[in-house]
Amino acid sequence: MVKTSGPAEKGSFRKLNMLGQLLTGKTPLVVHATKDWYSKIRSGQIDFFEKIAASAAAHGHKPLLVPAESITSRLALATGHKHITVGLRKAQGPNILHAHTSYLWGFWYLDPKGYYWSSSLVDAEFDPSAVDAAKAAYFFNGVSGHMKRANVSKLAQPERGAIPAEPAAAAVFLQEIDNFKTPVHYLTTLEMIENTSLAVQGLVYVKLHPAQADETRDKVLRLCAQLPNVAVTQANVHDLIEASDVIVSQNSAVGFEALMHKKPAVTCARIDYHHAALAARTAEQLQHCVRTAPQQLGDFPYEKYFYWFLGENMLEPQKEDFTDRAWARIAAL
Repeated sequence: MVKTSGPAEKGSFRKLNMLGQLLTGKTPLVVHATKDWYSKIRSGQIDFFEKIAASAAAHGHKPLLVPAESITSRLALATGHKHITVGLRKAQGPNILHAHTSYLWGFWYLDPKGYYWSSSLVDAEFDPSAVDAAKAAYFFNGVSGHMKRANVSKLAQPERGAIPAEPAAAAVFLQEIDNFKTPVHYLTTLEMIENTSLAVQGLVYVKLHPAQADETRDKVLRLCAQLPNVAVTQANVHDLIEASDVIVSQNSAVGFEALMHKKPAVTCARIDYHHAALAARTAEQLQHCVRTAPQQLGDFPYEKYFYWFLGENMLEPQKEDFTDRAWARIAAL
C-alpha cells in the first residue's frame, strides 16, 4: 500500500495552486487531501494514489492535488470536474468519491458517500445467495489465514501469546469517539463496559485504545476496578478474539477483524458492517445481544460477507485489475 520514498522524491500529482489550472490543458482529476495525507501523496509514498494518477493520465486526465483545508479546495469542489477526497468526510456530490483505507491493510474505499460509518455500504443490501461460495471461501481463507499467521492488524500488536488470554465470555475493544462533534455512537465507552459486564457471569476483557485520552483512560480504569468480572488487558487482538465468545465495540476495526475469526460481534455505534453484527442502541439491547449473539449469529455466512465487503466493494492496489476497477468508478462520476 505504501512504498518507500526519499524525502525529495515527488509523486505523480501536480499541486493545484489556482483554479486557472482547471481550465487549461487536459481534463483534471483533483484529489483533495487533509494534512496527514497530503504530504504522503505529494511525495509519492502511497501506491493507491500513484496508480490512480497513472490511470488518470492514461485516460487523458491531469492528476492534481490540493490541501483539503484550503479555499482553493472548496472552490474546486464546486466545479463539474471529477474529485477524490481523502480524510474529508463532509464533501458530498455526484462528482466526488471518497478514498480511505478500509478495516484491513491493503483494502481501500473509493466510495461515493464516504468511508466507515459514512460509506454507501451502510444502506447496501447483503445478499448471500448472490455471492459465489467457492470464490468466497478461497478469498476468506487466503486473507484471514495470512493476517492471523502474520499477526497483522490495523494497529501494531504484541507477539501472539506474549500476554496470556484465557477463555472469556466477552472482549470489549475501546476507541476514542465519545466526544465527536457529530456523535455516531449509541452507547458511551463506560456504558458499553458496564453493561457487557452485567450481561455475563464469566470473564470480560477490556482493551484500551493506543490513542485513548488520559481522561477516558482514568475513567475506564476506575470503572473496571469496581467490576469483579472485568480485566483490563493489552494482549494481542487476535488472541483476545479467539479467546472470547463475543466481541463488543462501538464501531472499531476490531469488530470487523472478529469476522475473520468467525466470532459474533456486537456494535454500539453507526457502522457499515452492521449486516454481520448485532447493533445495540440501548443498555438493555446490549445486554441482550451479548447474551444471545452466539446463537443469533451462529450460522452467519462469514466467508461470503468477507468476500462481498472486501473483495467486491473495496479495492486492492496490489491486484492487476485495480486500475480498471478504480477507473470504472471514477469514470462513472
